[in-house]
Amino acid sequence: MAQYAIGPRVVLASRNRGKAAELSLLLTGAPWDLVPLDDAPAGESVTWDENGSSYHENAAIKARAVALGTGMPALADDSGLEVRALHGFPGIHTARWLGDAATEAELLAGIAAKVAELPPTSRHATFVCVLALAVPAGPAGGLTLRYAEGRVEGGLLPEPRGEGGFGYDPIFVPAGQRLTMAEMPRQDKDCWSHRGRAARELLSSLQAEDGEPGR
Repeated sequence: MAQYAIGPRVVLASRNRGKAAELSLLLTGAPWDLVPLDDAPAGESVTWDENGSSYHENAAIKARAVALGTGMPALADDSGLEVRALHGFPGIHTARWLGDAATEAELLAGIAAKVAELPPTSRHATFVCVLALAVPAGPAGGLTLRYAEGRVEGGLLPEPRGEGGFGYDPIFVPAGQRLTMAEMPRQDKDCWSHRGRAARELLSSLQAEDGEPGR
């Protein structure tokens, strides 16, 4: 799947504004423009049932639904926070463990409260991001899928710090760092983050397949 086969525009399979803004910046080196879902043809009517049992399955569900619903290539992200002392919780349910109606602030406060109950030495966590790129396979129908994954290890804080980022960034400190992801300048966060690593892997693999040096 060379770069020229993807087309000039790719639809983002997400309505999460923070995620959309971050991915748009991370993928500025891509040979296509990232289009918000609701700005794509028929994008406002596209829905999906995120019922996979892994990040890869959930990312694929979203990418397929948007690619088939809009007729355009689609990029989906499925991300999660895994707390080792909580046996990987919330994992693939990171955005929904308090129910679909829970706000971002409520989710953050809920995890922070659980972290506060853990000993300081048991607050290790992993941020995971899987990207799925679905590309319509021509008039015969079907899709081709490509995945990229990024992970970052770190520790959690019981109290949020910082005003940047989104989601659980205010309580996550990457290993070897002192600032939370919400305290880091954007370029530093992009370097360390799970989503930044997944985006770089995706771009590198596409460039390598197209005969260009990977980044």
